[in-house]
Amino acid sequence: TNIDYDECAKSLANIPIEQRIPIKLLFHYVGGDLDIQAMMSNIITLSKTPVIGIAMGMVASAAAYIFLNCHKRYMLPSSYFLFHKGSIGVNGNANDVLSLIEDYQAQLDILVQKIVSCTDFTEAEVLNNIGMDWYIRAPLALEKHVVDKIIDDIDDLF
Repeated sequence: TNIDYDECAKSLANIPIEQRIPIKLLFHYVGGDLDIQAMMSNIITLSKTPVIGIAMGMVASAAAYIFLNCHKRYMLPSSYFLFHKGSIGVNGNANDVLSLIEDYQAQLDILVQKIVSCTDFTEAEVLNNIGMDWYIRAPLALEKHVVDKIIDDIDDLF
């Protein structure tokens, strides 16, 4: 049978939002690339279908920033988050290096604002902690609204 993917996509797009089954993304990742983080964050933010992020273990660096974009955010009791400025490798002529550093700083400014806008951390708290590996465990994650809920029922995973 031939599947018309365009027709299938149109059919799915016509399902009323309130009738859509939420997408559940399970997170357990040490981080990644800022460009991939930006792309995934955009997709989640633009999704009309609710996206639920569930922290299953370590959610670090780029993965933590992606997680913040989920429409609802849950975590297992032993899960944790790591926010930081990341790292870059730099080489090239002086102008190229300065250009890269300027762009990287602009990306970091966006990430700081993402934490501030998606949680109850103040900008001062973020700036005070983001310069190092900043670990956030369950009690603080719930208090500061990094997550909406700490999972205490296995049914929340499925």
